[in-house]
Amino acid sequence: MNIVADLHTHTSVSHHAYSTIVEMCKGAKKAGHIALGTTDHGPALQDGAHQWHFQSLEMFIPRILEGVYVLRGAEANILQPDGRLDIPDHVLDTLDYVVASIHNETFLERDPDRITEIMLKVLENPRIDILGHLGAPIFKFDYETLISKCNEYDKVVEVNNNSFYARKGSKENCLEIAKLCKKYDVPISVNSDAHFCLGVGKIDRAQGIIEAADFPEELIINASAENLQKYFMRKKGLDILGEIEKAKESGEFNTLD
Repeated sequence: MNIVADLHTHTSVSHHAYSTIVEMCKGAKKAGHIALGTTDHGPALQDGAHQWHFQSLEMFIPRILEGVYVLRGAEANILQPDGRLDIPDHVLDTLDYVVASIHNETFLERDPDRITEIMLKVLENPRIDILGHLGAPIFKFDYETLISKCNEYDKVVEVNNNSFYARKGSKENCLEIAKLCKKYDVPISVNSDAHFCLGVGKIDRAQGIIEAADFPEELIINASAENLQKYFMRKKGLDILGEIEKAKESGEFNTLD
């Protein structure tokens, strides 16, 4: 399986990442992608970006950069006790999409029942598009209860390649989640969570999960140009393929080379 856009990546705006947005777009181009989603951490994490970073993306970052369509996003932190996010709604409204994730630095709850309650509240937030790296063992919860309701709230579930390195023990949970998404026809996004430009599009571990679950490609929103276009056109009215074609015709690839 190939992906055409990595929808979970970090630039050097997140302090434990190491490449600029230009370098990440070059990485996406090298990977053969048509688009790159930039999703730096929200401000609740110690290395997260200020809200001004997110609300300024549409002002300063062009749609086509290094020949790649830029999707302006954020990885917001899910917070206790009610699943609220660490980025204000008016800022989230300026973005193309929002990944919402739990991180152990900002989320101390460990009781599975309580986490399930919080995640069900997260589902109700219309500004959240993708549920990020759900398989972390320390945040185990009732996956089936959540995933069975994802389509009701128009949520995509992420399979995150970096989880197999950064969140040890995630493999079994991620496979269970993928199988449940297949059972309930819930769309997924397969992403690298790259923190360096050479990691863009690296989904070797995640691909193993997709294959083990025999997951249908038509439910992977970034598995083809058609899937990507259909999802973002429906959600945000973004004509990704049209803008790329215009850039080709005009030669305006906004490249520094």
